[in-house]
Amino acid sequence: MLAAPFATGVGFYAFYAMQPFLLELSGDPNAYAIAGLAAAIVAGAQILGGLIVPRIRRFFRRRTDALILGAFLNVALLAAVGFTPTFWVAIVLLAVWAMAFAIEAPMRQAFINGVIPSSQRATVLSFDSLMGSAGGVVAQPALGRVADLSGYPASYLVAAGIQALAVPFAFLARRENAPSDPIMPATIEAEEEAQAEGTEAEATDEPQEAAKTGPMG
Repeated sequence: MLAAPFATGVGFYAFYAMQPFLLELSGDPNAYAIAGLAAAIVAGAQILGGLIVPRIRRFFRRRTDALILGAFLNVALLAAVGFTPTFWVAIVLLAVWAMAFAIEAPMRQAFINGVIPSSQRATVLSFDSLMGSAGGVVAQPALGRVADLSGYPASYLVAAGIQALAVPFAFLARRENAPSDPIMPATIEAEEEAQAEGTEAEATDEPQEAAKTGPMG
């Protein structure tokens, strides 16, 4: 949770600054369709990232391994965005950044949920959200000021530096050896079987409901 002000705060800025930054890179100040394109690309990347999480986590023994790798990857991608002068390269980098963020988020959530007693979970998760929002309150105006003074590329480089401050907290979380850290193959298989059974049950129930209600409902 101590990493949330740095990671989440930067995430807010990286998304909202993407549209004017891409507009600037395109060279056409009136190409406002780029804003919609950027939002659609990020949304699609996040959907894809969420879908492949069950496959990606098979490559990690511990959730904190994924969180550490994701933290480093986010820093590298944001820095690369700051260095690129090419419109399409920036789009690809931002799409990969959004996908990495979407993969990392459920891993982090599963790790946190596993170390919080159920009676305290709502309170602690609310505090975690508050920490992320507080980071956004500070990071967004600061990075916006950097963009005003030195341009969007410089602001993304500073954002990468702020994101890097979250990396030590990921290593500290790993040292805790939390019970929710290991990713057990048996747990993965059980979750996938439960999901498959739920899907089959829904498919079986649909014809039965249709038979009861008839064509007129």
